[in-house]
Amino acid sequence: MLPRFQAVLFVHGCFWHRHESCRYATTPATRVEFWQAKFDANVARDIRNQHDLAEMGWRVGIVWECTTKKRKIGDLADKVYAWLTGPESNLEV
Repeated sequence: MLPRFQAVLFVHGCFWHRHESCRYATTPATRVEFWQAKFDANVARDIRNQHDLAEMGWRVGIVWECTTKKRKIGDLADKVYAWLTGPESNLEV
């Protein structure tokens, strides 16, 4: 939580939080039902938490794990800083 900016920034692992269309969001070949239930619960919790935070007046940002691998860290930091200091409610990178 970043109270000064009334913002919360999550860094989501693509595997655990199921980044859509991401090559890192694989599903293990064994115990598929177990994993799917786990992933579904994670995604539902993420949505609920983001909604609850927004209802309390917090701005919510999400940085996906894969973007930390694709981008230069300075570019990513610039994008997050621009969001923190700007008017936008949400960020997803």
